[in-house]
Amino acid sequence: MYALHRLWADPNGRYLTFNFQDNFVFEWFLTHATHVFTQGESPFFSDDVNSPLGVNLMANTSILTLALPLTPITLWLGTGVTFAIITTLALAGTAAAWYWVLTRDFGRSRLAAGVASAFLGFAPGMMSQTIGHPNIAGQYLVPFIVAAVLRMRQPGKVWRHGLVLAALVVAQAGINEELLFFTALTLAVFILAYVPWRELPGHARVMLPKCGVTLLVAGAVLAYPLYFQFTGPQSYHGLDQGVRSINLDVLSFVTFSRNSIVGDVAEAARLNRDNASEENSFFGWPLVLLLVAGAIALRRNRLIRALAITGFVFVVGSLGSVLRFDAVDRTGYHGPWYWISKLPLFDSIVPARLGLIVTVVVGIGLAHMIDRLVVDRMRPGAAPTEPVNPGNSGNSIKAPEPEPDPVLALVGSGPSSDGPSSDRPLGDGRLLVVEASVATPRRLAAPAPAPMRQRPLAAAVWGLAILAAILPLFPKPHHVSDRPALPALFTDGNWRTKLPPNPVVAPLPGGWNDNILMMRWSIETNFEVKLTAGYFLGPNDTVPEDKSAHFGPGVRETVAYLNRIRGDLTSPNVTAEARADMRADLKFWKATNIVMVVGYRNENVIRETIDKLVAPEVAPGRAVDGVWVWDVRAISGAG
Repeated sequence: MYALHRLWADPNGRYLTFNFQDNFVFEWFLTHATHVFTQGESPFFSDDVNSPLGVNLMANTSILTLALPLTPITLWLGTGVTFAIITTLALAGTAAAWYWVLTRDFGRSRLAAGVASAFLGFAPGMMSQTIGHPNIAGQYLVPFIVAAVLRMRQPGKVWRHGLVLAALVVAQAGINEELLFFTALTLAVFILAYVPWRELPGHARVMLPKCGVTLLVAGAVLAYPLYFQFTGPQSYHGLDQGVRSINLDVLSFVTFSRNSIVGDVAEAARLNRDNASEENSFFGWPLVLLLVAGAIALRRNRLIRALAITGFVFVVGSLGSVLRFDAVDRTGYHGPWYWISKLPLFDSIVPARLGLIVTVVVGIGLAHMIDRLVVDRMRPGAAPTEPVNPGNSGNSIKAPEPEPDPVLALVGSGPSSDGPSSDRPLGDGRLLVVEASVATPRRLAAPAPAPMRQRPLAAAVWGLAILAAILPLFPKPHHVSDRPALPALFTDGNWRTKLPPNPVVAPLPGGWNDNILMMRWSIETNFEVKLTAGYFLGPNDTVPEDKSAHFGPGVRETVAYLNRIRGDLTSPNVTAEARADMRADLKFWKATNIVMVVGYRNENVIRETIDKLVAPEVAPGRAVDGVWVWDVRAISGAG
């Protein structure tokens, strides 16, 4: 609530300043979800904006997993309240989920889990994504997916483990598919970095049948939604080059975010092209130094080495196709992403968001560092025990002591204790025997790790260092602004008496700002007024061969013409070609009306030009409740 208290003060009357467009589009998705129940509309498609072509909602961030269950709140309290709820849940829910998994499944102490989960829930990248991206910041299912995958290493329970993961996958797909893909990539890199290759076949024999159950069940549930997403109307293939070029600056990793208490807004904006919603690194130099020191101190620890490799892979990936250093694109230096981004699915990834994977790696690494370097050194360890050979219960056999295996503590069956935390298994420790039987049959059982020597001074030094590294990242509350008033025509039901029945409105001159404004008009009219454009992802309908995603519809000839002349001092003499383009566009849109907001920049020039373009069939525009209105049914044939 602290980070979002300004929004909560008036959620239906305010919006997030630095990313208003995504704030409004998510409120539109929430409104559409109510129509699934009240109007029987498809959850996967809508033609209420971008009429008549519509919008493929599966190919957009329609957050059905959240929007559908929250429909009663949306209908009762409004879209602004629901948006505030899912944004708050993104922060608090992610932190709570990581705390649960770190203590219950990963075997971390309460102190380590508390610090790490606070970082994982409120890290600079998370705070940045909550500025209009609650679907990406909402990572509360990711910890459970990770734990479910790692738990699959246990023999048996094929259907149970497979079904649990399938349910999580389906739920996450309805929040954000990109995060699901990120999670799969991260687990693949981590497992390859951690597990010795000679042991991979043993793990595969246990895990693959369970993965098959997950694939079968989740695939059956998601088959039609995914088919519609990739082949349905208004589907697209990959993001356009502008979005795929959003990457992280090398220096952003050692700089503080605008959302941190010590951050400099101007410096963060300079390094990140003023993109407040994609500051996905910005750890600050103290934390980076701490991570390097911790990795050196724990360099013999296999988990830390695997985390370091995983983090490095995704740091490099987040730098994108062309390396950017100190706010300058170093076009002579291509990163590996230049080639990776050409692969299917990878062409739909914003490389800067790979920095969110680094955030998770850092958080888990922090938890392990706190346990190993602070908690375990503040108290004596437990006495080592000798494992017993199950096949020779009468004899105690002391096995050779291997390197402690911290990942064995990642997939336990019970809560963590407050006993020695270093590399301990969970529950009754049976997973140690499981690991021996699956991956290395010759080993009878893994011995308990040797106790660490009590070193309170070293623990205090490390504790202070960790505190000094993470305190500067304490988040600032998000900036909000009051929502501008909408034209009265689109409020209080006025459109019902002042527009024709079943109106299809073409807001002109059109373009980026008009597309965003249309989403608010659509919400306010409860979708009773269809609009010819909007803010969404879809193919370029004016260039049929361009199937990559673009924001909003393709730029039609009339929109391009009016945007060219809106800076003119006087209305131009329109050409026959421009008049023909206007008529073609109105017929394509099946528009009943053109509208332009009163007070639009260079309003008189644009209004007079539209008058000329639609004459003589249509009378000059008239001012009605805050907008100029033209009834163009005589041209379009609509109505």
